[in-house]
Amino acid sequence: MTRICTMLILSVILLTACSLSKDKGPCDGIICDNGPLTFYFKLVDPNTGHDLVYGDHAIIPLDSVRNHVKYQAIDTLVRVKQVIDPVRKRAYMIFMMTGGPQSLRVGTPGKAIQYKVDVKTKSAGCCGSLVSDVLLNDNPAPITRDSTGIYLIPYKL
Repeated sequence: MTRICTMLILSVILLTACSLSKDKGPCDGIICDNGPLTFYFKLVDPNTGHDLVYGDHAIIPLDSVRNHVKYQAIDTLVRVKQVIDPVRKRAYMIFMMTGGPQSLRVGTPGKAIQYKVDVKTKSAGCCGSLVSDVLLNDNPAPITRDSTGIYLIPYKL
């Protein structure tokens, strides 16, 4: 019985010694080892919800959806990756957000216009990031997700 009481007292002392001081934040001393934010998305018709890049209603070629990276001396366009699920007959695209100003550039067949899709992030916890805003040509767009967590970006042609 004395051992249990002694261990209990030592545990309480140890726990109180490890509590946070007032000048430290909850994330102080935590080293984050995480890569870029991976943004899974689809470009969908705002009226019907149909995928505009994959499937029967596709009218935007995958080659025209690019990741525009502009950071220091780098200013380049990189193709986005598309993941296809043939069983469910659906697909989504992947946009890797590596820091610095980035946006999606979407070209439309028969038009020389490029539409800009900016994805803004916010901190989540000590090491995480979440999508906070989506802008279409500098105008706010609703942030919605499907049942699998894929962001649905309304894209009006």
